[in-house]
Amino acid sequence: MQFEKYLHCDNDDSYISLHDCYANKIYFNDNVLSFCFDNGFWIIPEHEFSDVEETVRTDKSRVDFHFEDSSSEDISIYIYRNNIFGKTIREELPLDKLISLINEKNYRLEFIYQYKSYNELLFECWLWFDKKPYHYECQLKIPTSKAIYCWNNLCKDKKW
Repeated sequence: MQFEKYLHCDNDDSYISLHDCYANKIYFNDNVLSFCFDNGFWIIPEHEFSDVEETVRTDKSRVDFHFEDSSSEDISIYIYRNNIFGKTIREELPLDKLISLINEKNYRLEFIYQYKSYNELLFECWLWFDKKPYHYECQLKIPTSKAIYCWNNLCKDKKW
């Protein structure tokens, strides 16, 4: 798969946030899991490529999570939904199913919170769709030691 080139790529997410950002395409190729964001992600003013004093969105962007010693089977995806008795149940979702749901535009994946540990990222997300209950809570556990955030421009009119 050939991706477009970006002006800015950063492997330090200290000044980048995916909070409230929607991935509209997902790819897994050559041990790289990529999330594409048509409406970008957030860049905090302290970022070296920022020339604004407020947190703003980027234009179209992508995040690549690289896997060295693991495979797509090591990625854990869980959705939480209520069963007919009102009890919350956790279901594991295979990566290829999540990719299909998002890429076919039946669902949207919104990133909410990020937690880091050694060589692993945990994302709390919402998986949105057009029928009741309209969303499921979702967790993505990604075993990676390298994430690269790519974008071209800051959208100064899209402030936090």
